[in-house]
Amino acid sequence: MLGSALIAFALIAVFAALEVAFGLYRRPGVLTMRELGASLVSLGNFLLVRGASFAALIWAFKALWPRSEGALAGVSFWLAFPIYVLVDEYAVYWFHRKSHEWPWLWRIHKPHHVPRNMNIGVGYRQNWLWHVLVPGAWLGPAVIWLGQPGAYAAGLAFRTLMVLMEHCDLRWDLPLQRNRFTRPFMWVIERVISLPDTHHVHHGVGRYGNAMKNYGVALICFDVIHGTLMIPHARQEGFGLPDDAPVEPWAEQLFWPFVRSARSPKVAAHRPSIEHTPPAAALAAAKAVIYTADGRAVVVR
Repeated sequence: MLGSALIAFALIAVFAALEVAFGLYRRPGVLTMRELGASLVSLGNFLLVRGASFAALIWAFKALWPRSEGALAGVSFWLAFPIYVLVDEYAVYWFHRKSHEWPWLWRIHKPHHVPRNMNIGVGYRQNWLWHVLVPGAWLGPAVIWLGQPGAYAAGLAFRTLMVLMEHCDLRWDLPLQRNRFTRPFMWVIERVISLPDTHHVHHGVGRYGNAMKNYGVALICFDVIHGTLMIPHARQEGFGLPDDAPVEPWAEQLFWPFVRSARSPKVAAHRPSIEHTPPAAALAAAKAVIYTADGRAVVVR
């Protein structure tokens, strides 16, 4: 457990150093509470909430299911690890997808889509309830309890690497996708794992953005299977929420329902590609539909 945590922190440090070295934090608006500040608070929130829920679940397994401890200890790591990753990824694919379809779940996931700049902090920016409800928060402790700590540690390292890589704004994948020698290899890779090119689509707005595509966190293969894949091979025009989607203060974003704001949320700058009150026909034909906290459907053309 300690070793896997150290690996995760080492990966965060490496990616943070790369972003600093390439000047990504010198962009306008990045060093604000709305952007990087809230993301850093959310990272601490993630560590506290996930640690507490992890300990609570291990205690619950011990109290309610004591005879199952170590039940899968005899299973080979090379079998347990891929099964764990595939099950975890498929569960989070549907959880993530429904968070863009169900208004109450979008309310919890929405803070992840507020930032207008991509960086590694965005990867852990969620409302505290997300860290409790996401399938991985439950599956990880179960895997350890059943006797596969190695599979969990490897899965954590793999997921951490993917989350950091896909949210980082270093677009190393674009030159490889365009190079005629590496293009065939990238064609396969970009349909198996989540790269910056595919995940930036999910956060993007404009021609190369679509929040209803690319739900995979570490693996993108389930988007291929379920028809939600979009690979633009291009940089996005921008990131964040659509026009007129309300943006609550950062404390409410991260700690709702304990923190509620009485003042009206800020409104994003105008983007003409958004229809504010779409009819049913527009919803059916939309490439992307994002539900706001009040249940309003926002259509992205």
